[in-house]
Amino acid sequence: MFRRTTLATSLAAAFGGVAMLAVTTVTAQTTPAPAQRIEITGSNIKRIDAETVAPVTVITREQIERTGQPTVADVLRNIPSNSGGSFGESFSNSFAPGAAGISLRGLGQKTTLVLINGRRVAGYGFAQNLQDTFVDLNSIPTSAVDRIDILRDGASAIYGSDAIAGVVNVILRKDFRGFEGNVAGTTFDGKKEYRASIGGGFGDLASDKFNIFGTLDVYHRDLLMQEDTKLLQSRDLRGQDGGRNFQSLTGGGTWRQLTAANGLTNTYRAISGCTGTVMTGPQAVEAGLINPVGATNLATAAATNTFCTYDFKNQFTALPGTDRVSSLIRANIEVSPTATAFVELGLSRNKTEQTFQAPFFAGTTGLTATAAGLRPFAYNINFAPGVAGNPFTTNARYVGVFQDMGTRNNDITSDSFRGVVGAQYQVGDWYLDSAAGLSMNKVTSINENRITLAGTSSVFGVPSTSQPPVPTSTSSAYNLNTPASNTDAVRDRMLIDFPRTSKSRLAFLDTKGSTTIGKMNGGDVGLAVGAEIRKESLIDSPDVNATSGNILGQGITATNGARTNGSVYGELQLPFSKSVEVQVAARHDAYSDYGSSTTPKVGMKWTPNDKVAIRANWGKGFRAPTLPEISPSVATFFTAVIDPEDDTARNVSGVFAGNPNLKAETSTSRVLGAVFQPTKDVRFAVDYYAITWRDVVASDSFQNIIDASCPNGPPCPSTANVIRDPANANQVVTILSNYENLSVRKTSGVDVDLEVAMPTNHGKYTFRTSAIYVRSFKEDGVEYVGTNGGSNTIPRIRGNVAVDFDSGGWGMTGRLNYTHSVYQQLLPASYFTAQDPRFQTGVYPDRVGSYTTLDLFARYKFNKNLTFSMSIINALDKTPPYDPGFSGTSLHDFSLHDIRGRRIGLGLQYKM
Repeated sequence: MFRRTTLATSLAAAFGGVAMLAVTTVTAQTTPAPAQRIEITGSNIKRIDAETVAPVTVITREQIERTGQPTVADVLRNIPSNSGGSFGESFSNSFAPGAAGISLRGLGQKTTLVLINGRRVAGYGFAQNLQDTFVDLNSIPTSAVDRIDILRDGASAIYGSDAIAGVVNVILRKDFRGFEGNVAGTTFDGKKEYRASIGGGFGDLASDKFNIFGTLDVYHRDLLMQEDTKLLQSRDLRGQDGGRNFQSLTGGGTWRQLTAANGLTNTYRAISGCTGTVMTGPQAVEAGLINPVGATNLATAAATNTFCTYDFKNQFTALPGTDRVSSLIRANIEVSPTATAFVELGLSRNKTEQTFQAPFFAGTTGLTATAAGLRPFAYNINFAPGVAGNPFTTNARYVGVFQDMGTRNNDITSDSFRGVVGAQYQVGDWYLDSAAGLSMNKVTSINENRITLAGTSSVFGVPSTSQPPVPTSTSSAYNLNTPASNTDAVRDRMLIDFPRTSKSRLAFLDTKGSTTIGKMNGGDVGLAVGAEIRKESLIDSPDVNATSGNILGQGITATNGARTNGSVYGELQLPFSKSVEVQVAARHDAYSDYGSSTTPKVGMKWTPNDKVAIRANWGKGFRAPTLPEISPSVATFFTAVIDPEDDTARNVSGVFAGNPNLKAETSTSRVLGAVFQPTKDVRFAVDYYAITWRDVVASDSFQNIIDASCPNGPPCPSTANVIRDPANANQVVTILSNYENLSVRKTSGVDVDLEVAMPTNHGKYTFRTSAIYVRSFKEDGVEYVGTNGGSNTIPRIRGNVAVDFDSGGWGMTGRLNYTHSVYQQLLPASYFTAQDPRFQTGVYPDRVGSYTTLDLFARYKFNKNLTFSMSIINALDKTPPYDPGFSGTSLHDFSLHDIRGRRIGLGLQYKM
């Protein structure tokens, strides 16, 4: 029901918040205790009624446990509103490896504000997609979490920048007495995962005037390779609907003949030391590695050709291995009957390991410095006849991977620190909360087994200053034809390990207060005001070997930015009558770089009776440009385009640069919904949302940039944004761009939540369902809902259905998770379309399939101290749907689907 009650204890347990600071004098038992006011995500006003004007999903500690999921990131990945673009560490080829974020409404991680205890923390040191800063969910200790609030509405008027799609507020435990220990282990795909935590606290704030507690989490997960999974145990996916063979035709090492003028022919010979599978041309056709359509492919498929083919399933990471240690320490001290001070410290270290295919240079693009910045050059070694096992009488080019050198690895270490000191106190009728804090994140990625320009040049006798056209070697210290014969000294001369390091820092000072300032027909008028000042910085420092172009095939990022932000805000709760409540809020933020933003919000809740509540919200939002977008920064990477010079697909280097003239992105959000609660055991909520996001910071596509640079066809000129190499057939080598306020995105849909409790003589059943239906998702007027063709994959429907059963010491949960299928737009829009005749004729799946998994959880409490639990995640061992357009490496959408199969876990908890 929606009547205000005096059940302060129940409300605080269910919805929590900052504890009321005043100590109430104990009165006679016949005097009812006054209703306790609590603070709820989405409002700064302490209130009695827990049903606010905005839609908030609360995931309690109990519900987190019953998911069976080991981490905060895993729990949040399954909520329906967390759509495409929510990347975890399974995105191993990411510019932000080792971290996990959340993307509400499919708008991307930078539009979802993540808070800890209602306050901001430093973002991950590496930006996702080169520009998106976000909070790493992997740094939050699961055992310290009390609940997670998800505000499914724009909230810039309350919280400031980034809250365009919504807010995730992770509420940590505020006090704890006693001892708690947990151990759990899981097996999946022949791998192990385990976690352990301990927590302890002492002191009673009411009687002892203090409480001190701490928690420590340890988590480990084995490295999972593609060959360990059902989907990618072989990269020959012709058994899938529309699948093709993704094994490498020349991955083990193959010679390719050249004409005297260095023009390529289609004559191939596998190296003698091939560690893969040697195939003739007809065998390669039969294996699906050559499509015999067109004169070029027919020549390549000739029976006289041999290839060293390789399946990289044992070198590509499906899910990185990780080791994490995280902790929380908090002390609460009552300094007076109306004031409590607190100190909170959080520390974490996350180590992640992942692997990629062994080093290669044939087809690899190196980087060299020019006046316009780093540009690529092809470093394909041509060998004279008789050199290093060259089987041809004319010059030849080696194409392949150095399998004898081992995999290229990344070891990522992320260290996070968060410290907050503050007080919650009462002055007159004001309840105040003031704090100062500092949070930092340092990430170091050690890139192992990369090939250097200097080392390769010394081994093959090619000067390190060589530029296109392709150099020719007459001697070689490295035997390409029989790699096993090479010495470690020769290999070591070619390889290097080098770091990539970034530091993110955020410091703040804030204060806010709430009170009542009179009465209206419906009750007290609530008021909240506050102010905050923050300073943030991001320093992403690439290694000199990367910036100088000494590393072949390696993109780089560099950022050196800092700024300050000051804000003031206010909020009113206006109970016009017993049935009508209005929320009015506004916030002004001033930034030292782009300028300032003022964001208002108006919300209303109408409760015609104690069984129905109608709510409506309208608000403005903004997102300040991230430091990589607006600060001195550069990101250089490799991409593929169709060059209009000769209509050929080729790899080029792309360069993004920061733009100090950016303005803030802006948004308008609208929510209209209803909550029905006919009995205390039944609650049904439905909310329609619509978000318009303007001035989205992006860059024009590189294909558009190169097409615009050559409007009249070849010969194509070099321009300010497109650099060409006149010495190499005028081929494009680099495309330059910077971030601009370009795009408009609009999305709308419906959220549905239902909870039904059914007490019976043999136990209590609780039925819970949550789902989202995305009505529309447009980018610059183009509809992408139900497809993978936009900036993120947007399935129309995501949802889950869960049934809890509790009886005596038993607690059990069964949960179905569903993600709808999407139309395949990513693949036919890719540059491969022009290269593979199968794609030209439309022979690929027109849809990426749906994904349904079943999770089971059971626990038994032997007594108040000891609890045993068991979980089976993905009990039916479902394989994620094949998506050849999502990534040439992963071949499934890891932002929505889990590559792991069935996971069986056991756990034990002891309390005292």
